[in-house]
Amino acid sequence: MKRLIMLGMAVWISFFTAACQKDDVPSERVNDILKQETYVKIKLGENYHQASVLFALEEEKSVVPKDVEWGLPKYRDKNTVGVSFGEEGTEVYETDGEMYPELYIDSYFSSIARLNLSAKEVKDSNYHIKIADKTQLKWFEKELYTISTMVIGDEYDLSGVSIEFDKKYRPVKKIFQLKKKENTMLGNEEDESVNCIQEFSYDVGKMKFERQFRRVKKMIEKN
Repeated sequence: MKRLIMLGMAVWISFFTAACQKDDVPSERVNDILKQETYVKIKLGENYHQASVLFALEEEKSVVPKDVEWGLPKYRDKNTVGVSFGEEGTEVYETDGEMYPELYIDSYFSSIARLNLSAKEVKDSNYHIKIADKTQLKWFEKELYTISTMVIGDEYDLSGVSIEFDKKYRPVKKIFQLKKKENTMLGNEEDESVNCIQEFSYDVGKMKFERQFRRVKKMIEKN
């Protein structure tokens, strides 16, 4: 009898745990979850104009840090952009978003936003979404063309996109899979695969962002 009671309790606990795990998935969509973020750092691969960009989303600010591995230090404060060209001096512009699109978060998130993914879809796919649909790939192709050094079309074809998410349903890595066609000595074509990578982190914090932002803005404005 005691064994039966213990078995019944074990079954009840397993059902209860499964129900709780099911309820743990928020009903929100990824777009709504991202709107709750205040700071984002994006680390970029070698096929981009700069190694990283930091964003303060609510304040509409962004900055390419002064000590970035490669790329021009620059900042955006709403519609104002400042850029350091090294020995060639600095410039401050009023911009509408077409100039220096890498300083706008939509340049990285808009293609994901158009997917309109739910948290459940992300979890059901084991936090790894693969894009192969031609219409959806066009969204990502436009993004890549805007903010990277890659030439899409004649030189490269976008064959797929892979997006990894964390357990909070936020994108943490985006991989663009491209194929480059090169002519051989015989005039045939060989396919060469190239990956463009973006990595996202959400632990920047106000102090770190403001420190980097002030350093770059001060450097640009004093010249």
